[in-house]
Amino acid sequence: MHKIHKLIKQIDKTHKGLGAMIAMNLICAKAKLLILNVAPAGCGKSVSTDAITLMIGQTAYKYTSLTLAGLKNITKELDQFNGHITIDDLGSEKSEWSRVSTVTVLATLVHTHYVKKVTQSYVMELTNFYGSASLNIQPVLMQSICGDNDWIAVIRDKALRYYHLIRPTNPKPMTHVPSIDYSIPLQETGLTPYKGKLWYQLVAIALTQWSYGRVIEHLPKLLRACAALDGRVHTQMEDYRLLAKLMKPMQLERSIITSFGFESGRLFDNNTYCLLVELASHGHPTIETICEDYKVSPSTVERLAQSSPEWCWVKSNSPRHLMPTEQTEKIFKTIGVNQKW
Repeated sequence: MHKIHKLIKQIDKTHKGLGAMIAMNLICAKAKLLILNVAPAGCGKSVSTDAITLMIGQTAYKYTSLTLAGLKNITKELDQFNGHITIDDLGSEKSEWSRVSTVTVLATLVHTHYVKKVTQSYVMELTNFYGSASLNIQPVLMQSICGDNDWIAVIRDKALRYYHLIRPTNPKPMTHVPSIDYSIPLQETGLTPYKGKLWYQLVAIALTQWSYGRVIEHLPKLLRACAALDGRVHTQMEDYRLLAKLMKPMQLERSIITSFGFESGRLFDNNTYCLLVELASHGHPTIETICEDYKVSPSTVERLAQSSPEWCWVKSNSPRHLMPTEQTEKIFKTIGVNQKW
């Protein structure tokens, strides 16, 4: 069994649903990519990135935000950097501009490995950055990110968005973090060429977020990272199978972001996302359960549910339940909600 597969099963025994998100963040860290974890408060984003920090060790840095101007103060720390940066909660940054800037700066830095800014008062240059990054964000803040022009210009093709829909029914701290061998460098891992069904499945999933050019750039890195974390220097079919399962949540983006133009006018449907979290977490949640999770009134829950008839409907019994539609169940299957590990 793949070591990442074992890791997921081990974590899911105590923290159901978190194993896959931790695994995807670990693979992105090894592949030197940026991952944006999207989930409401209390769904395990911080637990996941804290686990990644502990697994990687001393080369993992944690910040609350990191704007372009702020980089000037830590250029020495990040020169020749080969570790992992975590932004635990973009919501802690009150400025919308600063939130977008943090994502844009890290996406650029991770992808191009350098940044140079010349202003009237200073010159800031950071080169030879070969690190990765994990950023946590609540869905209510996603509109400010995907609605900005930087979404098209920088973020969309340079970051993986992981949509986590599972809310823990019995939340608890992670007292034990599994260990994994992180020592094999990515550059020492080779890609075994394969153009079968699983490769085209990976391409189809990746195309829901990235352009074809970026798909061809990012997928080999992710596959090689899977092999390195399994203690191998060459990819095998099990890396393709594992990654195909882990990347499934990426496909939710086409259903949750509405575009009104080719490169402008995007809307992240936060209310629908919140309803999907409840349906994925509880199956057929009562109205009262949703009220407790989001601190709203029953009338608000029913009004929002009725405004999304393509996603859910209210079952009129006592107590009243929220039920998924056939479309929702189909999408849940596509994005791997409750898939078996």
